[in-house]
Amino acid sequence: MLFFTIASIFSQKEIKLDKKNYLKNSKNKIDSLKKIDFLNKDYKYLNKDFIIIVDSATFNKGLREHKFYKEKITTYRDSLGVILMLELKDWHASRIAENRITFDWEKISYYIWESEEKSKEIGKTLFFSHPYRFFEYITNESINDYFKKELIQSLTKRIKKKLKKEIEFKTYKQFFTFTFEESQQRRLDMDAYFEKRKIKNHKH
Repeated sequence: MLFFTIASIFSQKEIKLDKKNYLKNSKNKIDSLKKIDFLNKDYKYLNKDFIIIVDSATFNKGLREHKFYKEKITTYRDSLGVILMLELKDWHASRIAENRITFDWEKISYYIWESEEKSKEIGKTLFFSHPYRFFEYITNESINDYFKKELIQSLTKRIKKKLKKEIEFKTYKQFFTFTFEESQQRRLDMDAYFEKRKIKNHKH
């Protein structure tokens, strides 16, 4: 009995250690994947505008190999997920690439508190061909140009007026995470989305 008790204790410790190592390795892998410029990658089944160019046989092969349910592939994003698994052969890489490729001007509008149209106009003025490039710009800690300083100053005034309190952030990432979370338009859009699907008690 003592032997089995000791063996059980060591087994549990090994499981915890394996789990800890797995999580650490997964984090390191994801951190490494985040450094890849997926918007500038040469894809076989996507053109430069990320339009899918693949024959049905290859697409169906991707469905089978990566265990997608065909009946659940109903949108561009669903199909893009299949294509990226065909291209990248890795779920983490596929998820990161998909989030960047489908990043849109509406999402940028939540960060800078402008309309989707105005956000796109500003992005084009700054020569950003893709909305995610705009996001990279505003969250890049090493970029401190005039426009960015003006944008943050303007947003800070609007936030203070809305919340009626002083705010201070050490990094651009923290600042724009806050503006995204506090975006009134984002909250309204989320409410409309969940109301349409009859989901109650959701979080913003």
